[in-house]
Amino acid sequence: MIGNTVATEHSSENSRDLEILFDQGTGRAYITIVDDDRYLSLVRAVSDQISRTARSIVVKSRSITSDSWRALSDSLLLTIAQVGVRQASLIGMGAGATLAQNIALIEPKTVRSMVVVDAASRPHPSSWDRFVDTLEARLPFGLPLRLGSKGFNVRSYVHRFRCPLLIVSTSRASTFIRDELRQLALLSPTAWRVDLSDTHREQEASVFAETVIAFQETPVKCPQKNLKERRP
Repeated sequence: MIGNTVATEHSSENSRDLEILFDQGTGRAYITIVDDDRYLSLVRAVSDQISRTARSIVVKSRSITSDSWRALSDSLLLTIAQVGVRQASLIGMGAGATLAQNIALIEPKTVRSMVVVDAASRPHPSSWDRFVDTLEARLPFGLPLRLGSKGFNVRSYVHRFRCPLLIVSTSRASTFIRDELRQLALLSPTAWRVDLSDTHREQEASVFAETVIAFQETPVKCPQKNLKERRP
């Protein structure tokens, strides 16, 4: 449990898939999605700070994979409706970004803005997935190995994002993940990128929270492309 307190508990049929760890504050809603405990310190910091001026909800998902992402997206949409949120800023931590990105595609009016942190193009990509992605990137016509795949790959859809998108890399990101984030920033028409990988761990959480909060001032209707790698 985050911060040892939960302001509101919500029961739902999809409780096996998702668990609400934190729901505090009022006003504009921010929903953080996480399936990896390594990010709970960052989640704690941003949730506590956001809840001072807005509503902050943290959702813990079971493992997000190429087989589970679609069902978990449906569960997340159900949870958002159950907590009475019509539109939210989504924060996807690691593979949690897959759910945020999918919802931004299928229910764009639900997503005011989106933050993805240490996100790969696919949720928890296997060595085989990485191998196929590398080959496909080098060939002009793609690969037949992808035919019939059920997996989510944001590179196929990123050009359809219309909400402001903040792309964040932290000290937890591998070289592969940093590469993925750079590609995502280049492909997205509405992306900003921030690198926190050199920030001291003790300061990283607070800097991340400040960055997310400041990003919410970005205009929703006409976000301007910014490919510069910025440091807070």
